[in-house]
Amino acid sequence: VVLVGGLGTRLGELTRSVPKPMLPIGGRPFLEHIVALLGRNGVGRVVFCVSHLGEVIRNHFGAGEKFGVAISYSHEPSPLGTGGAIRLARAQLDDQFLVLNGDTIFDIPLPQLAQLLTAHPTALAAMALRRVDDAGRYGSVRLDGEHVVAFEEKGRTGAGLINGGIYCLRRDALAHLPESASSLERDLFPRLAAARQLCARAFDGYFIDIGIPADLARANEELPKRLVVCGVHS
Repeated sequence: VVLVGGLGTRLGELTRSVPKPMLPIGGRPFLEHIVALLGRNGVGRVVFCVSHLGEVIRNHFGAGEKFGVAISYSHEPSPLGTGGAIRLARAQLDDQFLVLNGDTIFDIPLPQLAQLLTAHPTALAAMALRRVDDAGRYGSVRLDGEHVVAFEEKGRTGAGLINGGIYCLRRDALAHLPESASSLERDLFPRLAAARQLCARAFDGYFIDIGIPADLARANEELPKRLVVCGVHS
């Protein structure tokens, strides 16, 4: 599942007519880099959770034939948040599935995240973490072994582990979300952490989030040099 329904308000005019994941990076939409990363990791079926300007994404990717994956869509008639979007798509999901944010690239071996969840039979979700020099923008994650035990609020400066925006979930986890709009980050993961049902592991792969203008510019500088690494030139 790739979450591509956000409004992208922090990027201002850039996302008035183009969804944030479709902004050009290195001459191609950012979302193509994510699809290439999925394909390189053996993912053959993708669900795009779309809302804002979703037709732009659908018109570009279609059923995925040109990109080597089978793509289907789940459309939110109104914004449902990250949790609500996945609940809406639940009929299209396997018993265990990956979730990625459409504005972030985190170049990790995705099968290892699925294996982590399998290794913890009582867990309902596994989260990929990234160590950064300043976790203040994101908020940090505290671990006890391979279990998440706490989330710390944004604003605390200093190095730390952050949520890398890639998860492996069991479908049973969705029962813990409300029927209305909801957030994985606020409504699901803290609840699972309190029950020791959220495991996590830190990865050191290339990471970038294009949510703010400075990082969008950095992606344009860095990603073209990493196209082969991210599997685009396949």
